[in-house]
Amino acid sequence: MEQKERPKWLLKRLKSMYFAMHCWKCKIWGNSIEEYNKRCENNIQKIIDNLDVKEMKFKEFNNIIKNSIFCQFEKKDFSNNCPICKAWGISGR
Repeated sequence: MEQKERPKWLLKRLKSMYFAMHCWKCKIWGNSIEEYNKRCENNIQKIIDNLDVKEMKFKEFNNIIKNSIFCQFEKKDFSNNCPICKAWGISGR
């Protein structure tokens, strides 16, 4: 079975994809988009500005960001112990 080549994405799109897949789940910046902008988005943009490419695969981008000093990903508690999840009626796993 032939494996399909993963697509390359523009860096701006990769930043949005990274947020959607990781940042919003991170408990470090809570639920404040201002905190995300201050702590993470600005640092991600600095990394993008210093890259010599305009596009890359998501896995490559993901590795760069996750291995950076500023990204200290800690997943939020989505169990029944989370007051935000309780408020939205989201049950734990």
